[in-house]
Amino acid sequence: MALQLIYGNSGSGKSTYIYEKVIQMAQADRRRNFYVIVPEQFTMQAQRELVQRSQNHVIVNIDVVSFERLAYRIFDELGIQNTVMEETGKSLVLRKIAEEKGKNLTVLRGNIRKMGYINELKSMISELMQYDISVEELEDFLGDLKPESNLYYKLSDVHTMYAAFEEYLRGQYVTAERVLDVLADAAEESQLLKGAVFAFDGFTGFTPVQMKLLHRCMHVVKDMYVTVTLDVREDPLADCGMQDLFYMSRKMTAALLRAAREEQFPLEEAVFLEPGKQSRLAQTPVLQHLEQNLFRVKAQQYAGDCQKELQIYSLATPREELQFAAWKISEQMRSQGYRYGECAIVCGDVECYEKYAQSVFSLYDIPYFVDMKSSILYHPCIELIRAVLEIVEKDFSYESVFRFLRTGLSGFAEADIDFLENYVLARGIRGASRWKKKFLKPMRHTGRIRVEEDVLQQELARADQLRERFWKQIAPFYEIASGQEQTVAELTRGLYEFLTELQLEEQIHQAQEAFEEAGEELLASQYRQIYKIVVDLLDKLVDLLGEEILSVRDYADVLEEGFASAKVGAIPPGADCVILGDIERTRLEGIKVLFFLGVNDGMIPKSTANGGILSQYDRELIEEQKLQLSPTAREQSFLQRFYLYLNMTKPSEALCLTYARMDAKQKAARPSYLIGTLQKLFAGLQVQEIEAGTAFEPLTAKSSLDAYLTGLTAARDGEVTEEWKALHQYLKNSKVWEPVVQELFAAAFSKFTGEQLAVETARQLYGTILTNSVTRLELFARCAYAHFLEYGLKLSERETYSFAALDMGSMFHEILQRYCENLEKSYDWYSVTETQQEELLKAAMQDAVLSMPNESLLESARSAYVLERIYRIMKRSIWALTEQIRHGTFQPAGYEVDFMQVNELNVQNMILDEEHKMRLVGKIDRMDTRETEEAVYVRIIDYKSGKTTFQLLNLYYGQQLQLVVYLNAAMAQLKKEHPGKKIVPAGIFYYRMDDPMVEADGEDEEKIMEHILGELRLNGLVSLEREAYEQMDVGLQGKSEVIPLTLNKDGSVSKRGTSGAALVDFTALTAFVNRKICGAAEQILKGDIDIRPYQMESKTGCDHCPYHSVCGFDPKVEGYTFRKNKKLSTDEVWANIYREGGDSDEC
Repeated sequence: MALQLIYGNSGSGKSTYIYEKVIQMAQADRRRNFYVIVPEQFTMQAQRELVQRSQNHVIVNIDVVSFERLAYRIFDELGIQNTVMEETGKSLVLRKIAEEKGKNLTVLRGNIRKMGYINELKSMISELMQYDISVEELEDFLGDLKPESNLYYKLSDVHTMYAAFEEYLRGQYVTAERVLDVLADAAEESQLLKGAVFAFDGFTGFTPVQMKLLHRCMHVVKDMYVTVTLDVREDPLADCGMQDLFYMSRKMTAALLRAAREEQFPLEEAVFLEPGKQSRLAQTPVLQHLEQNLFRVKAQQYAGDCQKELQIYSLATPREELQFAAWKISEQMRSQGYRYGECAIVCGDVECYEKYAQSVFSLYDIPYFVDMKSSILYHPCIELIRAVLEIVEKDFSYESVFRFLRTGLSGFAEADIDFLENYVLARGIRGASRWKKKFLKPMRHTGRIRVEEDVLQQELARADQLRERFWKQIAPFYEIASGQEQTVAELTRGLYEFLTELQLEEQIHQAQEAFEEAGEELLASQYRQIYKIVVDLLDKLVDLLGEEILSVRDYADVLEEGFASAKVGAIPPGADCVILGDIERTRLEGIKVLFFLGVNDGMIPKSTANGGILSQYDRELIEEQKLQLSPTAREQSFLQRFYLYLNMTKPSEALCLTYARMDAKQKAARPSYLIGTLQKLFAGLQVQEIEAGTAFEPLTAKSSLDAYLTGLTAARDGEVTEEWKALHQYLKNSKVWEPVVQELFAAAFSKFTGEQLAVETARQLYGTILTNSVTRLELFARCAYAHFLEYGLKLSERETYSFAALDMGSMFHEILQRYCENLEKSYDWYSVTETQQEELLKAAMQDAVLSMPNESLLESARSAYVLERIYRIMKRSIWALTEQIRHGTFQPAGYEVDFMQVNELNVQNMILDEEHKMRLVGKIDRMDTRETEEAVYVRIIDYKSGKTTFQLLNLYYGQQLQLVVYLNAAMAQLKKEHPGKKIVPAGIFYYRMDDPMVEADGEDEEKIMEHILGELRLNGLVSLEREAYEQMDVGLQGKSEVIPLTLNKDGSVSKRGTSGAALVDFTALTAFVNRKICGAAEQILKGDIDIRPYQMESKTGCDHCPYHSVCGFDPKVEGYTFRKNKKLSTDEVWANIYREGGDSDEC
C-alpha cells in the first residue's frame, strides 16, 4: 500500500506514464480492480486513450470513472438506495423553505422572491456542502463574527436556510455534493474497492469532500497514483504564495501528503518526468520555450523565428475571429493533412462564440462540438408551458395567447394563426370572457377595399371556428388554474393532462427525428432530452411541494426557477470533430493545433466580479478566519494563469491566438495583458492585423460565397480579377450553387428602369371617371407608386383595436361638428357664455364617443387620460375659435361642407379628355363669409390635430393643394347662390387644435390669454385686400392674434410676420392648382406608377411611408432615384405659379 505522486511539466507525458503503468499492472494482476479517476468531462477521452494503448485494444479490469460515477458503482454493489436531489429539486425545496422561513430572514428577505435569487442561494449552500462545511460548523463560525456586521446577518440567513434544507433532506434525499460523503462512509464495506488501485489524472486540485473520501480510501485501497502538473526544476514542497504559477499543484501535494501522514498510508518515492523525447513539445522548440518560461519569474527571451509555431492575429469582431479560425483549420486540413480532432478552439467566454458556431462551421463543412451545457429556458416546449400559465395569469392577453399559438407545438397551422391574430387585433379580443363566447362581429376593414357582406360573414365564421378550437384546448386547464386555492399537485396534474392532450411527447419526438434526418444532431439531442426534463420537474413539484397552495404567478415562478436551473448536455457527434470550449472546463488531448480566441482584456483574465450572496470582501474576511470556500477574486486571478499555462501548452505543433478590436456590442475592445507577455518572451512575435470584412481564400463551395460576394461588389465597379472569374465559373457549373450564383449575379447587376401600367390596366383599376380626394392627389405628388399601392391595389396597414393619432384627429372633427351644430340650434358664437360652451362641449363629446366605430376608447385602461386630454384640447380650441370669430365680422356659413352635395359644380367635375373625367370629393371643415352689397368674402378653415403649417412651396409641388381646392369649391357654390355678386377670397387657413403652454413672466391673466390666442392664430394665406383682413381682426394694430398678418405703424402691411396674397395672386393660384390636379389625374390614368418619391433637402416621400418595405426603393441600386424638388424662395414660387398656371380654370 502506498501513495505515489507523478510530477511533470505540462506536456511531459504524465498521462502516458500513468496509463502505461496501469495497463501493465492490470495485465499482470487480472484479479485486482484498477480505477482511473478523471474529471467528468474527461472520462470518454481517457477511456479511448486506454483502449488504444492496451493489448488487443481491450481493457478488462480497468474502469475509467469520475468521482460521481465511482460512487454510483459502489452504491450499486452495496445496494445503497439514495434518492439524489438534483439542481431543480434543490431550487424547489429552497423556494418552499423561503416561504416558510421568510419572516425569520433579515438581509435576504427583500431579495428572496426576485427571479434568480433562489439559484444564488442554492449555489451558496452547494458551495458549503462541496467544501464540507456543516450547519454546526457554520454556526460556530458565526459565533466568532461581530453580531452587528453585514456578513454576520448574511451568514445568519444562509444558516437558517441551510439548516432547514438539511432537515428537509434528512432520511429522504442526498445532494450531488454529499454523494461522496455517503461513499466515504460506505467505502470500507466495498469489495470492489478493497485492494483496488486508484490512479488520478487531470486534476488541478481536490475539494475538501473529495479529500475526505481519499482519507477513507487510504484504509481500503492498495495503491494511489496521482499526476501533478509542476515544473520539475522546482521543489514541490516549497512554501510559495498564491502568486506562484504552480500554487494549486503545491496545495494539492501538501493535502495529499498530509492525508497519507494522518492515515499512516505509506509514501512511495515520487516520479519526476523530465521534459524529453516523450514530451509532446519535444519537436517544437518554440512551444517548448513557451512552456518553460510562461509566467516564470526568471523568464528567458526566445530570439529565433517563432512565427510558424506561434502566431497572434487581430480581427474586427468575435465572429470574424471564429471565421478566421475555421478558415485556418480548413486550410491546414488540406496543406498539413490534419484531422479535425487534432485541432481545437478555446476561449474565455464560450457563449460569446457559440452563437456564431453553426453559421461559421457549416460554411466550411467542419464537424464541431461546443463543450458547454445549454439552457432550456427558451426551448419551444418550455415556452409553451410558460405561455399557458401566462394566459391564465394575464387573463388571455393578446401577447400570451399568441406566444402560446406560435410555439409551433399548439397544433394550429401558421395560416390559421395569422388569420386569427388579424381578427383579434382588429376586434380587440382580450380576456377569457371574450374567448369563451361566440365571436359576433366581423373583422373591421378600414382600408380602400370594400368587402362584401358575405365575405365578412365567412371571415367571422372562420375566426369563430378557430376560437372554439382554441378554447376547447385551453379551457380544462384554465378552469383548474383559475380557481381559488389550488394545490401544486392539482395545478401540476392539470398541466400534465393539458400537455398530454396536445400530444406534446409525440410532437417533440417527430421534431427530434426531423432534426436527425437533417443532420442537426445537437438540436436532435436537445429534443431527445427535453420532454423527460419537463416530466421529471413536474414529478418533483408534486413530490416536494404537492400540498402547497400557490397562486398561478407563484407556480409559474417555481417552474421558471426549475427550468432555469435545468441544462441539456450533448456528446460530440463523432471522434473526429473540432472542440470549441473554455479554458477551465474543457479537457483536451492529442491536439496538434490550438486556436485561442478572445484574448481580450475582461476575458483573459476573466472578470471575477460576481453578484452572489457573498461579496468578494465578504469572502476575504471569511478566508482570514481560516474557513475554506471557493477561491476569492484575487486567488481566482492567479489560478487563471495556471489554466492559461495548461491550455497554451496543449498543442504539439502550433498555437494561434486572436483578439477582437470590437466586442459583440460593437464597443472598442483591448487586447489582454497576455499578448504583451508573449511578445516579451518572443522577440520576433508580431501581431498580424486582419482588416474588417476580409474574405478569406475559399476552401469549400459554401465558404467561397464570401469571396464571391466580395468580388461581385468589385465587379459592379468594373474591377474583375481572373481569380474571381474562375470562381464565378466554378460555382456556376455547380448544380447546387448555380441557382444561388445566378440570383446573386442578377441582384448585383440589376437596374431599375421604371414602371408603367398599360392604359387599359389603369382604366380597369380606376375607371373612366376618376373620383379623387385632394389627399389622394397629394399622395400621388409625393410618390406615384405609393398612390398605386393604396388606391390601385388598395393595400392597407394591419388593423389594430387601438386609439391612434388618426382616431384622435377624427374625434376632434366629430366633436367640433356636433358642437357647432348644437350651437347654431340654440345660441350663436357671439352670445354663448363660457358655461354654455362647456355644456355644449360635454354633450358633443359624449355623442361623438358613443358613435365611434372603434370602441377601444371606452374600454382601454388609458381611456380616462385620453378623454381628459381630448376635453382639455377641445375646450381650449372652442375658446380660441370663438375669440377668432368675435374679433371680426365673418360668420360661419357652413360646417363639413360636402362637395358631393353640389353635383353640378364644374370645379369638381373636370373633363380630362374625350373618355375620361375627374370628380373631386371632399369636405370643407368650415366656410366663413362676410356679405356686402357688392360682394361676398369667403375664407376657408381646415382643422388640424397635427403640426401642419401652410407652405406655398409644398403647394407648388402638389403636396398641399387642399385649401385652394376647397376655396375653389366654396367660391363656385357661393357664385351659384349669389349670382349678382362678386365672390372674393379672404383667406385660406389651417387651425391647429391644441392647448399650448406659454411663458407668463409675471403677466396678468388677460395678457397670458392673448399670448395663448396668438399661439393658436390661423395659419395659411390671407388676402391683402384691406376690406378682407380688417374684417377678420377689427381694430388691428401691429401683429394680429387671429390671422397671419402684421401691420406697420403707418397701417401698411408688413412683409415680416405676414403670409398674404393679393386678389390677382389668388386668381393665379386657383388656376395653377386646377392645372396641377388635372395633370396628376392624367398621369394616374396613363398608368404612372413610377417609384420616384420626392426629395427636398432632408425630407422625402419615404418618410413615414407604410409601403417602404413593399416597393423595394433603394437609392444604391441603379435606376432608383429621388425626384428632386428644388428649394425655392417665395418670389420664385409665385413667378412659377404665374408662368405655369395660365389664365383658365379648366384643364
